[in-house]
Amino acid sequence: MVLSPRYLVAVNLLLLALAAYAAAGIAGTALAARLIPAPQVDLKPPPDPFAPEKPRPASFYVSISQRDIFNSVKPVETPPAAEPPKKTQLKVKLWGVAVRGENSHCVIEDQSARPPKQELYGINDMVANIAKVKAIEWDRVILDHDGAEEILELTPDAAPSIASAAPASLNPPGGAAGKQPGDDVNVQTVGDNQYVIDQTEVDKAFENLGQLFTQMRAVPHFENGKSVGFRLFAIRSGSLFDKIGLRNGDIVKRINDSEMGDPSRALAMLQELRNERSLTVDLIRNRQDQRLTYTVR
Repeated sequence: MVLSPRYLVAVNLLLLALAAYAAAGIAGTALAARLIPAPQVDLKPPPDPFAPEKPRPASFYVSISQRDIFNSVKPVETPPAAEPPKKTQLKVKLWGVAVRGENSHCVIEDQSARPPKQELYGINDMVANIAKVKAIEWDRVILDHDGAEEILELTPDAAPSIASAAPASLNPPGGAAGKQPGDDVNVQTVGDNQYVIDQTEVDKAFENLGQLFTQMRAVPHFENGKSVGFRLFAIRSGSLFDKIGLRNGDIVKRINDSEMGDPSRALAMLQELRNERSLTVDLIRNRQDQRLTYTVR
């Protein structure tokens, strides 16, 4: 396409105007730079360089590994289980227990004494001045010996068998084979719940109280939250308790009108009864009060 001379003149004028405008802008900027003073800028001096840290020991960085940023909630570590108490090696023997909470008692024989000595102990009592009774359980006693717990168990000849602990309804009075109370040369039945006992039979029974306790078990009997006597069970056939008419399930409340609510008093009375010539035992049998009387000759 060919432009006419008239259009060429107009284009040239436009280009000249643009060039003049650009030149005027440049000239104005240069003039303003000379006439307007430069702003004053206050610069603070740079800070002192940081002093390099001294090397630290490896223990300083232990917390980083212990913090464990990938597992912020650590599982609770279970403390190692304490070792169970071991069987005591002391020269003592457990003959019987009466479990009654804090008022529990046990009969322990000190075999290091000459002759061996049997005594009644409660919780926190010292045994042979070498160990403390820490707890009394159904078939064992926990002793505190030199700060360590040790177990004193009922010996096999002292602990009754499960069969012997059957209820009275399963054990006939007087033991096995239908044997009746009083069927013995040294123990005779002279009336309803009345017995005559030969002195030799009493002396034989009291020669070793520990052996006597193996012939029967007794636990405190409570009424309205108060101990009123002892319930008998595991009476061995042919034992003195069997011969004098006591039965499994009997609750002995009084002996010679003395209450049997305190285990320590009951043991002390056993020693006193050895020299008695007349005894009365008040008990509950099959929910009925009964009295047994004995004469020692």
